[in-house]
Amino acid sequence: MRKAMICVSVMLVLLQIWPMLFGHRAGEASAAISAEASAPKLIPAVATARVIPIPAAVSVAGDGAPVSCYKRYTAVFAACSHEDKACHIKAADQWDLCEATGFWPK
Repeated sequence: MRKAMICVSVMLVLLQIWPMLFGHRAGEASAAISAEASAPKLIPAVATARVIPIPAAVSVAGDGAPVSCYKRYTAVFAACSHEDKACHIKAADQWDLCEATGFWPK
């Protein structure tokens, strides 16, 4: 087992030192590759897709004015009692969903 570990260690050292000792021949090929890689590439134009905007505000059923997610959250949070932690967590979850989707969850 000891000889196998010595063999593996020597092979790893050779693997790491080989490019330093004999890397000058590969440098010519890598220079051509790096010159090709640095050349500007043409990227084909991407077809523009129709984007449907997500509304950033939530509308209240009573009046047509949009209400931001944070304002709705503060109203729901204020309606919770001080001891009701589940209500506070539910309000925070609904606010998070509103910010992600743009609609206040039912």
